[in-house]
Amino acid sequence: MGRILENLQPYRVFYYFEELCNIPHISYHTEALGDYCEKFAKDHNLECFRDKLGNLIINKPAAVGYENAPTVILQGHLDMVGAKRPESTHNFLTDPIKLLVDGDWIKAEDTTLGADDGVAVAYALAILEDNTLKHPPLQVVLTVDEEVGLGGAEGIDESKLSAKYMINLDSDDEGVFLTGSAGGLRSDVSILANMTEYEGTKVTITVNNLIGGHSGAEIGTGRPSANVLMGRVLLRLSEVSDYYIISMAGGEVDNAICRECIAEIVVDKEDIKPIEELCNKITEELRGEYRGIDDGITVSALICETGCYKVMDDISREKVLCLLRNLPYGVMARNPENVNLVETSLNPGVLRFNEGVFKLGYSVRSSNTSAKRDLADRIQYLTEFLGGIYEESGDYAAWTYEPDSRLRDTIARVYEEMYGSKPEFTTIHAGLECGIFSEKLPGIDIVSYGPESKDIHTFMERLSIESTRRTYEFTVKLLESIRD
Repeated sequence: MGRILENLQPYRVFYYFEELCNIPHISYHTEALGDYCEKFAKDHNLECFRDKLGNLIINKPAAVGYENAPTVILQGHLDMVGAKRPESTHNFLTDPIKLLVDGDWIKAEDTTLGADDGVAVAYALAILEDNTLKHPPLQVVLTVDEEVGLGGAEGIDESKLSAKYMINLDSDDEGVFLTGSAGGLRSDVSILANMTEYEGTKVTITVNNLIGGHSGAEIGTGRPSANVLMGRVLLRLSEVSDYYIISMAGGEVDNAICRECIAEIVVDKEDIKPIEELCNKITEELRGEYRGIDDGITVSALICETGCYKVMDDISREKVLCLLRNLPYGVMARNPENVNLVETSLNPGVLRFNEGVFKLGYSVRSSNTSAKRDLADRIQYLTEFLGGIYEESGDYAAWTYEPDSRLRDTIARVYEEMYGSKPEFTTIHAGLECGIFSEKLPGIDIVSYGPESKDIHTFMERLSIESTRRTYEFTVKLLESIRD
């Protein structure tokens, strides 16, 4: 069977991208891809370090004539977000990503593609193997677990790094170069529910058909979260039924806007019709409310079997509803100097209730350290006020804009020479590993960019073929232009 991407150029970039798509590598499970990259380094006689976390540093000496040029880091991450269509049977721990080519776009069949950040790995390997390229000394840094709190970058041994410049290849808008990003942390909320038994008809309430998206890049669009909407639906259901909750599930990762949330409830038989009617009414309301933003929102009720079920009691249910309806969601503040940039936000990406424990996982982001702390404190206060448990992890620093940057100046010059137009330099609300590296390596000059990709962290993720080619050619030319 032939390779899906074998006719695409640059051939070696797409060769390596397809290679890594055949190796499962979601967060916390990047060992096999790390093994592949480590073997690559050995096969190409390149010095390679791999730490206990799984981070890789691969060194390549300067090309002839560049021996006195400053070292440049090419940086990306090994892990990808695993999201799929609800009906998909794909197993991210064992199954390869099934690639599709649709015009200028590379897509995956029913799953995330992993261009975030597989394209950085493919670029790096193609550059490392090509001995015809002109470049300074290179350090390729491939980290683990970026998508779940930037733990790999946080734990990397910076004593192995000695570069003046760093190119982070983890952006998704061609021609837009990032020079700052938000900091963030993960907040996990738990409420222990008192369980009881109730006999009645089980009804599955579903909020689905949302667009979703990256909780940093798309949070400013106003797209709703299915987890948040489920709290709204359940509160409204109390108008027509004394229902009890069996289970709840929504979202897979904290840094993606939830597309679908499902709740199983138990009701009396006479409440079924009013519940169905109310779900239809709420669907109409939400589609009107989010018209032009998220037009396909659907709230539905599926009638299941009658029986005796373990459910959370009334008091526990009210605590959960209080939490879901009162914790904020979305944009909390915008940049005072540029209202188009989000400064502070939060996203409840993962919701679960089973075996008596309700859990909600939040991604908190801000380019303002005190605002980030305040938002996390709000989550903690309400959680503990309701008798719940609050835990925090993955706290990472913002990447602060530096007004003077020789790398930025070189990028601007090379970009104008190649394309005849000026590049855009901006900051982003999403979290990048650049903030951690800027703290670990004081004075390092960093810029982040990448080829055009859309709908990352969702099963609609796609990567532009031509943009991938252009961005690779730009990277090669940029490295050739770095002399001091």
